[in-house]
Amino acid sequence: MTTRMASITGPRADVRFPVLDADGHVAEPHQLWNRYCDPSHRQAATDALAIVDLPDGGSGLMLEGRCLVRGIEAVTFAGQNPRTFLGTKRWDEGYPGAFDPVHRLRDMDLEGIDIAMVFPSMVGALGGVSDSRLAAAMARAYNRWILDYCSADPKRLLPAAVVPLQDPEAAVAEVEAVARDGFRCVMVRPCRYHGLAHDHSDFAPFYAACAHHGLVVGLHPFPFPDVEWTQAILPDLAGAPSSRVVMADMIALPIDNMLTMAYLMFGGVCDRHPDLKFAFMESNATWVAPWIDRMQARFARGGHRLIATPPSEILARQCFVSVEGDERSLIPLLDLIGEDVLFWASDFPHFDGHFPGAVTEAVEGLAGIPDRVTHKVLGENAARMFGVELTSRPHATR
Repeated sequence: MTTRMASITGPRADVRFPVLDADGHVAEPHQLWNRYCDPSHRQAATDALAIVDLPDGGSGLMLEGRCLVRGIEAVTFAGQNPRTFLGTKRWDEGYPGAFDPVHRLRDMDLEGIDIAMVFPSMVGALGGVSDSRLAAAMARAYNRWILDYCSADPKRLLPAAVVPLQDPEAAVAEVEAVARDGFRCVMVRPCRYHGLAHDHSDFAPFYAACAHHGLVVGLHPFPFPDVEWTQAILPDLAGAPSSRVVMADMIALPIDNMLTMAYLMFGGVCDRHPDLKFAFMESNATWVAPWIDRMQARFARGGHRLIATPPSEILARQCFVSVEGDERSLIPLLDLIGEDVLFWASDFPHFDGHFPGAVTEAVEGLAGIPDRVTHKVLGENAARMFGVELTSRPHATR
C-alpha cells in the first residue's frame, strides 16, 4: 500500500475577505483512463499518456512511449523542497490533498480559500497526443472525471475542462459537452498545434463556441516538450538535450503566453469576440506591462491592420493575467495596467507553490495598497471572469 506524505496542519490563515484560487491543480489517478475512457480507447489512452514509476527512482510522464519529464512527482509534493523527494519518491507518495478532494477542501480551509478553479497536471500534455480521435476520447474522459472530483463540493471546487485542439472540430464538440455540464473554463496550451498559432482560421469555430457559451479560455503553459513553441529551442527540453542548465519553467511559461497574447490580439481573435475572456495562467504577470507597451507601439505605427482596437484596450476589455504571491513588482504593475486585470493563483499542489501560507504570502506582498484592490486581486477579478458568486464562508478545518 502506498504511503503518502503526512497531512499538514496548523492554524487557519487569518483572511477576512473572500478568496478565489483561480489556478490550482490536481494529481490524476493512475486508473483515470481505465475508469473513465470509452472501453474501445482505454488501452490506447494508457499507452498514449501515463505516469509511470521509473526503475531508478522517481516517476516519469510518458507520452506515446517516450519519457517527457523525469521527476514528475514534483507535481504532488505540495510546497516541498525538491531535495526531499526527487528521484526517491513516487507520484503516489505525494501530499494527500493533491489526490483527495475532501482533503483538498480541508487544505483550502487552512489557507482561507473559498473557491478553487482546478486545472490538470498530467493531462496538461494532452496536446501532444498525435491521434486526434484518441485525444478527443481522452478529453471526454478527463472532463467526466474532473466533474466527479469536484462534486465533493461543486460550489467550492470548479473544474477546468480540456479540449483536443489538435482537432478543432472535436474541440468544438467538447466545448458543447462541457457547456452542458456547467463548466466555466476551457484550458488550452499557449503553443502551436500542428504548426498553427492560435490566430489561425482553423481555430475560429472553437473561439466562436467558447464565446457563445461564455466559457473562459484559460491559456495554461506547461514545461513539457510535447507541443511546439519555446519548448523546441530550450536545451533542457529539446529532443536531444545539449545543456545541464534547467530553465524550462522559468522561460517557457511566460514566453509562450507572451507569444499567444500577441497572436490573439494582432490576429483579430479578440476583436472578433470582444466578450470572450482570456486568462493567461501560471507565468507570473510582470511581463505584461512591457509587452503591452511594445504591442501598443507596433499598433500605433500601423504595423498590423487586422485589428481596430489598441492592445492596451483589449487587455482591459477581456484579458486577465495570473499573479503569484512572491512577485515583487505587483504594486507598480497595478499602476501600469489597472486593478481589474490581475488575479491570484496558488499552483497547489505543485512543489513550487507556497503551501501552507500561499494566501498569507499574497496578502503580505500587496501590503500598502487599498484593501479594495487586494480583494480584487485575490478573488473579485477571478469571480467576475468566471461568472461566479464569491462570498466568505466558514472554514472549519476538517
